[in-house]
Amino acid sequence: MAVLIKRGVYGDLVLPAQKAFGRVASVYSSYGQDIVITSIRDGNHGNKSIHPIGHAFDIRYGDDIPENKIIEATGPDCDVIFHKTHIHIEYDPKR
Repeated sequence: MAVLIKRGVYGDLVLPAQKAFGRVASVYSSYGQDIVITSIRDGNHGNKSIHPIGHAFDIRYGDDIPENKIIEATGPDCDVIFHKTHIHIEYDPKR
């Protein structure tokens, strides 16, 4: 399966966020689906957003992929927020 990037998306991710993305992409692949990145450092985000520092990314929903599989794949140092239009994943360790 493929990693697709929405037009206009730019920026890089810190290494732990890259690893979380890779694990989530593997979940999508195991369900036979492409993963689509819709935002990294681009776009308009809230004042406290960690997108601008490369700690967060957004992806499109996959078809029939259980939410718990995505949460499990990201690991304990990531937060996963299921918005109406996309999934927001951020590396935000609580230590």
